[in-house]
Amino acid sequence: GVIKCIFFSEFHHISGPIISHQVPDDLPLLKDAFDAVHDLIITKQALYDRLVSVDALGYRIVGSPRSIENKKYPRNAFIFNFVFVFEVNTDTTLFEPVILKLGAAFKTYELESSFLSQEESRSKLQSILCSVFKDFNRCGCCTIPIDETKSLHLKITPSLPDPPTIQDHHVPIFTCSQEDIDSAPWDLTIQQILPYVNGFNHVKKIAEESEVDNEIVKVCIQHLILYAFVKLITIFQYSNVYTAEPKIKLLLDDKVLQKECIEYVALQGSVPKIGAVFRLYCSLEAGLNVKDLCNRVDMKSEGVNERTFIQYGLMRGLIHHLQKYPVFLRPDDSLPSPLDSIKRCVVYQGSLLNLLFVYMHCCSFIMYSCFNAYIEYDNN
Repeated sequence: GVIKCIFFSEFHHISGPIISHQVPDDLPLLKDAFDAVHDLIITKQALYDRLVSVDALGYRIVGSPRSIENKKYPRNAFIFNFVFVFEVNTDTTLFEPVILKLGAAFKTYELESSFLSQEESRSKLQSILCSVFKDFNRCGCCTIPIDETKSLHLKITPSLPDPPTIQDHHVPIFTCSQEDIDSAPWDLTIQQILPYVNGFNHVKKIAEESEVDNEIVKVCIQHLILYAFVKLITIFQYSNVYTAEPKIKLLLDDKVLQKECIEYVALQGSVPKIGAVFRLYCSLEAGLNVKDLCNRVDMKSEGVNERTFIQYGLMRGLIHHLQKYPVFLRPDDSLPSPLDSIKRCVVYQGSLLNLLFVYMHCCSFIMYSCFNAYIEYDNN
């Protein structure tokens, strides 16, 4: 959001709450808004050092009131607040740490050198507010020179979403170039697992091959996802079924995507035609697994590696993996052989068993064909 105004408010021992400095100084209705809510800007002790946000007359007014008690001040206290003003429906979450830091820093400067109460240093406030207002609206950061030895650095830090929960059967795949991966300052643990992240190894296999604890690997993968180096896809199996997503049409128009796709899916020494690759993606449909597609179309003659073909489609959201779930219908949890080995790997919730085949393959090492046969021939 854009900052509409920044002002410095204080409690004057005669006039009460006032605005001492303001940038810009001509914001419509700000004085009326201040008069309506000044008791929440220059406020009582319960709200000192806290973030206070209030809406009034079309503005969202956010500040953090501060107080310093000392007998040198009129009424034995100096109460002030650096206040940011936004449009009423602005999300101010990103600015809140900045507002708290600004108030806390100037409280410290006042305690150390009476920066806000002495006229000589106080005269700098207007230029400070002007710098903060212009720099934050321009680039989201600001450096304020306080004196010859001190500067205050303020910056808006974008909030990152929580990373997804990582499961053993998830397959991490890099979404950036090898150059970006190599140049990043990874810690030692991430460096240890990086050689095993290839878009085919699931998390449990990465942990086993890198000899790193499984839970630590999951945390590392979360960090890689958080900074957009990695995306999660499903385990590649020839029994998997995929369908094309609406985004597949981008492959016809986006030249950069076409070039990247051809380089990614090509067999070594081959240069497949983008038209052939597009037709192959469009051939994916419910009821047709990868094995059937390979039997129907000679992908090698098209110069396409079927494994990286599927991998790239999932990574760029061009295709979707259709999952298959077995449902357990018996009212009790007794399972006939040979499903006893599967029973040890699953959790029952009433009579419903929601379990991915890929998860079973990952955790119990039961082949898809065997597991599928068990399910098909079991009457429960």
